[in-house]
Amino acid sequence: MEGAEPAELRALAASVASWQELGQRYGQRLKAITAAGGDSAPAQRAEAIDLLLTLGDLAGAREAVVSWLLEWMREMPLRGTPDRLVQPDLLRCLADVVERSSDQSLLTVFWQGMERFAPPLPAEGVLPLLGVPVLNRVDLLESLLASLDVPIETLAIVDNSGGRSDADALELRRRLDTLEREGHAGIGRVRVARAFGNGGVAAAWNQILLSFPEAAVALIVNNDVVVAPGVLAAALGRIDAERAQVLPLLPAPASFSAFLITALAWDRVGLFDEGFHPAYCEDLDYQDRLQACTELEWIVDRGIQQAMAPLNPTQSATISSDPALEAANRRSFQLNRLWYLYRGRPLQRGSGQWRRRWLSQWS
Repeated sequence: MEGAEPAELRALAASVASWQELGQRYGQRLKAITAAGGDSAPAQRAEAIDLLLTLGDLAGAREAVVSWLLEWMREMPLRGTPDRLVQPDLLRCLADVVERSSDQSLLTVFWQGMERFAPPLPAEGVLPLLGVPVLNRVDLLESLLASLDVPIETLAIVDNSGGRSDADALELRRRLDTLEREGHAGIGRVRVARAFGNGGVAAAWNQILLSFPEAAVALIVNNDVVVAPGVLAAALGRIDAERAQVLPLLPAPASFSAFLITALAWDRVGLFDEGFHPAYCEDLDYQDRLQACTELEWIVDRGIQQAMAPLNPTQSATISSDPALEAANRRSFQLNRLWYLYRGRPLQRGSGQWRRRWLSQWS
Protein backbone atom coordinates (compact mmCIF):
# COMPACT_ATOMS: atom_id res chain seq x y z
CA MET A 1 0.00 0.00 0.00
CA GLU A 2 2.41 2.64 -1.21
CA GLY A 3 1.64 6.08 0.23
CA ALA A 4 -0.88 4.83 2.83
CA GLU A 5 -1.33 7.06 5.87
CA PRO A 6 -0.68 5.64 9.37
CA ALA A 7 -4.36 6.07 10.20
CA GLU A 8 -5.34 3.97 7.16
CA LEU A 9 -2.89 1.25 8.16
CA ARG A 10 -4.30 1.17 11.69
CA ALA A 11 -7.85 0.91 10.33
CA LEU A 12 -6.84 -1.91 8.01
CA ALA A 13 -5.07 -3.76 10.86
CA ALA A 14 -8.18 -3.42 13.00
CA SER A 15 -10.35 -4.80 10.19
CA VAL A 16 -8.04 -7.77 9.71
CA ALA A 17 -8.02 -8.50 13.44
CA SER A 18 -11.81 -8.29 13.53
CA TRP A 19 -12.09 -10.59 10.53
CA GLN A 20 -9.70 -13.09 12.14
CA GLU A 21 -11.70 -13.02 15.37
CA LEU A 22 -14.93 -13.64 13.46
CA GLY A 23 -13.26 -16.39 11.44
CA GLN A 24 -12.08 -18.17 14.58
CA ARG A 25 -15.46 -17.80 16.26
CA TYR A 26 -17.54 -19.00 13.34
CA GLY A 27 -14.91 -21.49 12.27
CA GLN A 28 -15.33 -23.33 15.54
CA ARG A 29 -19.09 -23.38 15.06
CA LEU A 30 -18.67 -24.68 11.52
CA LYS A 31 -16.33 -27.42 12.73
CA ALA A 32 -18.92 -28.38 15.32
CA ILE A 33 -21.47 -28.80 12.51
CA THR A 34 -19.15 -31.00 10.48
CA ALA A 35 -18.22 -33.05 13.55
CA ALA A 36 -21.87 -33.74 14.33
CA GLY A 37 -21.77 -36.65 11.89
CA GLY A 38 -25.14 -38.26 11.29
CA ASP A 39 -26.87 -35.43 13.19
CA SER A 40 -26.14 -33.06 10.28
CA ALA A 41 -27.57 -33.48 6.80
CA PRO A 42 -24.99 -33.94 4.01
CA ALA A 43 -25.94 -30.59 2.46
CA GLN A 44 -25.42 -28.82 5.81
CA ARG A 45 -22.04 -30.47 6.34
CA ALA A 46 -21.00 -29.56 2.81
CA GLU A 47 -22.04 -25.93 3.33
CA ALA A 48 -20.01 -25.79 6.55
CA ILE A 49 -16.91 -27.08 4.73
CA ASP A 50 -17.49 -24.56 1.93
CA LEU A 51 -17.53 -21.76 4.51
CA LEU A 52 -14.35 -23.04 6.15
CA LEU A 53 -12.68 -22.89 2.74
CA THR A 54 -14.05 -19.39 2.20
CA LEU A 55 -12.57 -18.35 5.57
CA GLY A 56 -9.24 -19.71 4.40
CA ASP A 57 -9.19 -22.46 7.02
CA LEU A 58 -7.90 -25.21 4.72
CA ALA A 59 -6.68 -27.31 7.65
CA GLY A 60 -10.12 -27.15 9.27
CA ALA A 61 -11.84 -28.05 6.00
CA ARG A 62 -9.46 -30.97 5.50
CA GLU A 63 -10.09 -32.23 9.03
CA ALA A 64 -13.85 -32.05 8.45
CA VAL A 65 -13.62 -33.88 5.11
CA VAL A 66 -11.44 -36.64 6.55
CA SER A 67 -13.87 -37.15 9.44
CA TRP A 68 -16.83 -37.32 7.03
CA LEU A 69 -15.01 -39.61 4.62
CA LEU A 70 -14.00 -42.12 7.29
CA GLU A 71 -17.51 -42.09 8.77
CA TRP A 72 -19.02 -42.71 5.32
CA MET A 73 -16.62 -45.60 4.67
CA ARG A 74 -17.48 -47.19 8.03
CA GLU A 75 -21.24 -46.98 7.55
CA MET A 76 -21.67 -47.79 3.88
CA PRO A 77 -22.76 -51.36 3.03
CA LEU A 78 -20.58 -53.58 0.86
CA ARG A 79 -23.11 -53.53 -1.96
CA GLY A 80 -26.13 -51.56 -3.03
CA THR A 81 -27.35 -49.21 -5.72
CA PRO A 82 -24.97 -46.41 -6.77
CA ASP A 83 -27.33 -43.68 -5.52
CA ARG A 84 -27.14 -45.22 -2.02
CA LEU A 85 -23.41 -45.87 -2.06
CA VAL A 86 -22.24 -42.46 -3.29
CA GLN A 87 -22.74 -39.10 -1.51
CA PRO A 88 -22.23 -36.35 -4.09
CA ASP A 89 -21.82 -33.63 -1.42
CA LEU A 90 -18.98 -35.52 0.23
CA LEU A 91 -17.24 -36.20 -3.09
CA ARG A 92 -17.47 -32.53 -4.08
CA CYS A 93 -16.01 -31.36 -0.76
CA LEU A 94 -13.24 -33.93 -1.01
CA ALA A 95 -12.40 -32.74 -4.54
CA ASP A 96 -12.50 -29.08 -3.41
CA VAL A 97 -10.04 -29.74 -0.57
CA VAL A 98 -7.69 -31.82 -2.74
CA GLU A 99 -7.82 -29.23 -5.50
CA ARG A 100 -6.66 -26.54 -3.08
CA SER A 101 -4.19 -28.62 -1.06
CA SER A 102 -2.84 -31.11 -3.65
CA ASP A 103 -3.07 -33.68 -0.85
CA GLN A 104 -2.76 -37.01 -2.65
CA SER A 105 -3.04 -38.95 0.61
CA LEU A 106 -6.75 -38.08 0.76
CA LEU A 107 -7.26 -39.59 -2.67
CA THR A 108 -5.34 -42.70 -1.66
CA VAL A 109 -7.65 -43.18 1.32
CA PHE A 110 -10.71 -42.59 -0.87
CA TRP A 111 -9.80 -44.91 -3.74
CA GLN A 112 -8.55 -47.65 -1.45
CA GLY A 113 -11.80 -47.35 0.50
CA MET A 114 -13.76 -47.72 -2.72
CA GLU A 115 -12.28 -51.17 -3.14
CA ARG A 116 -14.54 -52.45 -0.37
CA PHE A 117 -17.60 -52.15 -2.64
CA ALA A 118 -18.68 -55.39 -4.28
CA PRO A 119 -20.98 -56.07 -7.25
CA PRO A 120 -24.54 -57.28 -6.69
CA LEU A 121 -24.62 -61.03 -6.04
CA PRO A 122 -26.21 -62.99 -8.91
CA ALA A 123 -29.12 -65.34 -8.32
CA GLU A 124 -27.98 -68.92 -7.83
CA GLY A 125 -27.76 -70.87 -11.09
CA VAL A 126 -28.42 -67.77 -13.23
CA LEU A 127 -25.89 -66.26 -15.63
CA PRO A 128 -26.09 -62.45 -15.29
CA LEU A 129 -24.52 -61.61 -18.66
CA LEU A 130 -23.74 -63.44 -21.89
CA GLY A 131 -21.67 -61.39 -24.32
CA VAL A 132 -21.19 -62.35 -27.98
CA PRO A 133 -19.45 -60.37 -30.75
CA VAL A 134 -20.68 -61.29 -34.23
CA LEU A 135 -19.36 -60.50 -37.69
CA ASN A 136 -21.20 -62.98 -39.92
CA ARG A 137 -22.77 -66.45 -39.88
CA VAL A 138 -25.93 -65.86 -37.87
CA ASP A 139 -26.51 -69.62 -38.06
CA LEU A 140 -23.55 -70.12 -35.73
CA LEU A 141 -25.04 -67.68 -33.23
CA GLU A 142 -28.34 -69.53 -33.33
CA SER A 143 -26.57 -72.84 -32.65
CA LEU A 144 -24.86 -71.25 -29.66
CA LEU A 145 -28.15 -69.95 -28.28
CA ALA A 146 -29.81 -73.33 -28.78
CA SER A 147 -27.11 -74.96 -26.64
CA LEU A 148 -27.71 -72.78 -23.58
CA ASP A 149 -29.28 -74.60 -20.65
CA VAL A 150 -29.28 -72.09 -17.74
CA PRO A 151 -31.35 -68.91 -17.29
CA ILE A 152 -29.62 -65.78 -18.58
CA GLU A 153 -30.47 -62.27 -17.45
CA THR A 154 -28.95 -60.34 -20.37
CA LEU A 155 -27.70 -61.40 -23.79
CA ALA A 156 -25.46 -58.63 -25.17
CA ILE A 157 -24.50 -58.91 -28.83
CA VAL A 158 -22.07 -56.58 -30.60
CA ASP A 159 -22.78 -56.57 -34.34
CA ASN A 160 -19.49 -55.83 -36.11
CA SER A 161 -20.96 -56.19 -39.62
CA GLY A 162 -21.46 -52.44 -40.02
CA GLY A 163 -20.31 -51.01 -43.32
CA ARG A 164 -20.96 -54.25 -45.21
CA SER A 165 -23.90 -54.73 -47.54
CA ASP A 166 -23.39 -58.32 -48.69
CA ALA A 167 -26.21 -60.83 -48.36
CA ASP A 168 -24.72 -62.46 -45.24
CA ALA A 169 -24.43 -59.14 -43.40
CA LEU A 170 -27.96 -58.09 -44.35
CA GLU A 171 -29.38 -61.42 -43.18
CA LEU A 172 -27.42 -61.15 -39.93
CA ARG A 173 -28.89 -57.73 -39.19
CA ARG A 174 -32.39 -58.86 -40.05
CA ARG A 175 -32.18 -61.84 -37.70
CA LEU A 176 -30.61 -59.76 -34.94
CA ASP A 177 -33.46 -57.26 -35.22
CA THR A 178 -35.92 -60.12 -34.79
CA LEU A 179 -33.99 -61.57 -31.86
CA GLU A 180 -33.87 -58.22 -30.09
CA ARG A 181 -37.54 -57.55 -30.73
CA GLU A 182 -38.96 -60.99 -29.92
CA GLY A 183 -36.40 -62.23 -27.40
CA HIS A 184 -35.29 -65.80 -26.82
CA ALA A 185 -36.46 -68.55 -24.48
CA GLY A 186 -34.56 -68.56 -21.19
CA ILE A 187 -33.11 -65.06 -21.72
CA GLY A 188 -34.45 -62.09 -19.79
CA ARG A 189 -33.52 -59.42 -22.34
CA VAL A 190 -31.60 -59.17 -25.59
CA ARG A 191 -29.53 -56.09 -26.37
CA VAL A 192 -27.74 -55.52 -29.68
CA ALA A 193 -25.05 -52.87 -30.20
CA ARG A 194 -24.46 -51.95 -33.82
CA ALA A 195 -21.00 -50.61 -34.63
CA PHE A 196 -20.15 -48.40 -37.61
CA GLY A 197 -17.75 -51.10 -38.77
CA ASN A 198 -15.68 -53.95 -37.41
CA GLY A 199 -14.34 -52.43 -34.22
CA GLY A 200 -12.57 -55.63 -33.30
CA VAL A 201 -12.88 -58.36 -30.72
CA ALA A 202 -11.23 -56.49 -27.84
CA ALA A 203 -13.44 -53.43 -28.37
CA ALA A 204 -16.56 -55.62 -28.45
CA TRP A 205 -15.60 -57.42 -25.24
CA ASN A 206 -14.91 -54.09 -23.55
CA GLN A 207 -18.22 -52.64 -24.72
CA ILE A 208 -20.09 -55.62 -23.31
CA LEU A 209 -18.41 -55.44 -19.90
CA LEU A 210 -18.65 -51.66 -19.60
CA SER A 211 -22.29 -51.51 -20.69
CA PHE A 212 -23.48 -53.89 -17.96
CA PRO A 213 -21.43 -53.17 -14.83
CA GLU A 214 -24.25 -54.55 -12.68
CA ALA A 215 -23.30 -58.05 -13.89
CA ALA A 216 -21.04 -59.65 -11.27
CA VAL A 217 -20.20 -62.49 -13.68
CA ALA A 218 -20.13 -62.53 -17.48
CA LEU A 219 -19.63 -65.28 -20.03
CA ILE A 220 -17.81 -63.92 -23.07
CA VAL A 221 -18.06 -66.35 -25.96
CA ASN A 222 -17.37 -66.52 -29.68
CA ASN A 223 -20.43 -67.02 -31.84
CA ASP A 224 -18.97 -70.25 -33.29
CA VAL A 225 -18.93 -72.02 -29.89
CA VAL A 226 -21.45 -74.62 -28.76
CA VAL A 227 -21.95 -75.23 -25.03
CA ALA A 228 -22.07 -78.81 -23.78
CA PRO A 229 -25.03 -79.84 -21.58
CA GLY A 230 -24.48 -79.09 -17.90
CA VAL A 231 -21.32 -77.06 -18.44
CA LEU A 232 -22.80 -73.67 -17.64
CA ALA A 233 -24.36 -74.90 -14.40
CA ALA A 234 -21.05 -76.48 -13.40
CA ALA A 235 -19.10 -73.34 -14.31
CA LEU A 236 -21.46 -71.10 -12.34
CA GLY A 237 -20.96 -73.43 -9.40
CA ARG A 238 -17.18 -72.97 -9.60
CA ILE A 239 -16.96 -69.21 -10.14
CA ASP A 240 -17.14 -66.91 -7.10
CA ALA A 241 -18.61 -63.48 -7.87
CA GLU A 242 -16.98 -62.08 -4.74
CA ARG A 243 -13.45 -62.84 -5.98
CA ALA A 244 -11.33 -61.80 -8.96
CA GLN A 245 -11.59 -64.92 -11.10
CA VAL A 246 -11.49 -66.10 -14.72
CA LEU A 247 -12.67 -69.57 -15.76
CA PRO A 248 -12.06 -70.71 -19.37
CA LEU A 249 -14.54 -73.25 -20.70
CA LEU A 250 -12.12 -74.52 -23.36
CA PRO A 251 -8.50 -75.61 -23.04
CA ALA A 252 -5.61 -73.57 -24.43
CA PRO A 253 -5.11 -72.23 -27.02
CA ALA A 254 -8.89 -71.66 -27.18
CA SER A 255 -9.20 -70.42 -23.58
CA PHE A 256 -10.61 -67.05 -24.63
CA SER A 257 -13.13 -68.52 -27.08
CA ALA A 258 -15.47 -68.96 -24.09
CA PHE A 259 -14.64 -67.76 -20.60
CA LEU A 260 -16.35 -66.63 -17.43
CA ILE A 261 -14.97 -63.45 -15.89
CA THR A 262 -16.04 -61.72 -12.69
CA ALA A 263 -16.46 -57.96 -12.47
CA LEU A 264 -13.78 -57.92 -9.78
CA ALA A 265 -11.36 -59.58 -12.22
CA TRP A 266 -11.58 -56.91 -14.90
CA ASP A 267 -11.68 -54.30 -12.18
CA ARG A 268 -8.25 -55.54 -11.05
CA VAL A 269 -6.64 -56.28 -14.41
CA GLY A 270 -8.32 -53.68 -16.58
CA LEU A 271 -9.99 -54.03 -19.95
CA PHE A 272 -8.77 -55.67 -23.14
CA ASP A 273 -6.22 -53.85 -25.29
CA GLU A 274 -8.05 -52.52 -28.34
CA GLY A 275 -4.70 -51.95 -30.03
CA PHE A 276 -4.95 -55.56 -31.17
CA HIS A 277 -7.33 -55.15 -34.08
CA PRO A 278 -9.55 -56.64 -35.31
CA ALA A 279 -8.73 -60.05 -33.82
CA TYR A 280 -5.97 -62.22 -32.35
CA CYS A 281 -3.29 -61.65 -29.72
CA GLU A 282 -5.61 -59.61 -27.48
CA ASP A 283 -6.09 -62.87 -25.59
CA LEU A 284 -2.34 -63.48 -25.20
CA ASP A 285 -1.85 -59.95 -23.91
CA TYR A 286 -4.70 -60.33 -21.42
CA GLN A 287 -3.45 -63.68 -20.22
CA ASP A 288 -0.03 -62.14 -19.55
CA ARG A 289 -1.69 -59.46 -17.45
CA LEU A 290 -3.83 -62.01 -15.62
CA GLN A 291 -0.77 -64.05 -14.72
CA ALA A 292 1.03 -60.93 -13.51
CA CYS A 293 -1.83 -60.05 -11.15
CA THR A 294 -1.25 -61.87 -7.87
CA GLU A 295 -4.81 -61.11 -6.69
CA LEU A 296 -6.44 -62.94 -9.60
CA GLU A 297 -7.40 -66.61 -9.77
CA TRP A 298 -7.27 -68.49 -13.09
CA ILE A 299 -9.53 -71.51 -12.61
CA VAL A 300 -8.98 -74.58 -14.77
CA ASP A 301 -11.75 -77.17 -14.51
CA ARG A 302 -10.67 -80.23 -16.49
CA GLY A 303 -14.16 -81.74 -16.42
CA ILE A 304 -15.69 -78.66 -17.99
CA GLN A 305 -13.00 -78.42 -20.66
CA GLN A 306 -13.20 -82.13 -21.50
CA ALA A 307 -16.96 -81.80 -21.98
CA MET A 308 -16.56 -78.74 -24.22
CA ALA A 309 -13.62 -79.77 -26.40
CA PRO A 310 -15.34 -82.51 -28.49
CA LEU A 311 -18.19 -80.15 -29.44
CA ASN A 312 -15.74 -77.42 -30.50
CA PRO A 313 -12.96 -79.15 -32.45
CA THR A 314 -12.20 -76.12 -34.63
CA GLN A 315 -12.06 -72.39 -34.03
CA SER A 316 -12.32 -69.29 -36.20
CA ALA A 317 -15.33 -70.46 -38.22
CA THR A 318 -16.21 -66.79 -38.69
CA ILE A 319 -13.02 -66.14 -40.66
CA SER A 320 -12.55 -69.51 -42.34
CA SER A 321 -16.02 -69.35 -43.91
CA ASP A 322 -15.28 -66.08 -45.75
CA PRO A 323 -12.34 -65.93 -48.21
CA ALA A 324 -12.22 -62.12 -48.02
CA LEU A 325 -11.91 -62.19 -44.24
CA GLU A 326 -9.28 -64.93 -44.47
CA ALA A 327 -7.20 -62.82 -46.86
CA ALA A 328 -7.49 -59.73 -44.63
CA ASN A 329 -6.59 -61.74 -41.55
CA ARG A 330 -3.32 -62.89 -43.12
CA ARG A 331 -2.16 -59.28 -42.90
CA SER A 332 -3.73 -58.16 -39.62
CA PHE A 333 -2.74 -61.34 -37.76
CA GLN A 334 0.95 -60.82 -38.45
CA LEU A 335 0.73 -57.14 -37.47
CA ASN A 336 -0.89 -58.14 -34.19
CA ARG A 337 1.79 -60.77 -33.59
CA LEU A 338 4.52 -58.19 -34.09
CA TRP A 339 2.70 -55.70 -31.82
CA TYR A 340 2.37 -58.36 -29.12
CA LEU A 341 6.06 -59.26 -29.34
CA TYR A 342 7.15 -55.61 -29.25
CA ARG A 343 8.29 -54.86 -25.69
CA GLY A 344 8.24 -51.15 -26.41
CA ARG A 345 4.45 -51.02 -26.79
CA PRO A 346 2.56 -49.21 -24.03
CA LEU A 347 1.01 -51.71 -21.66
CA GLN A 348 -2.72 -51.55 -21.11
CA ARG A 349 -3.66 -50.13 -17.74
CA GLY A 350 -6.93 -49.18 -16.11
CA SER A 351 -7.59 -51.06 -12.88
CA GLY A 352 -10.61 -49.85 -10.95
CA GLN A 353 -12.73 -49.40 -14.05
CA TRP A 354 -15.55 -51.67 -12.89
CA ARG A 355 -16.29 -49.78 -9.69
CA ARG A 356 -15.97 -46.37 -11.36
CA ARG A 357 -18.34 -47.44 -14.14
CA TRP A 358 -20.75 -49.08 -11.66
CA LEU A 359 -20.91 -46.14 -9.27
CA SER A 360 -21.03 -43.39 -11.91
CA GLN A 361 -23.62 -44.86 -14.28
CA TRP A 362 -26.60 -42.64 -15.17
CA SER A 363 -29.13 -45.42 -15.72
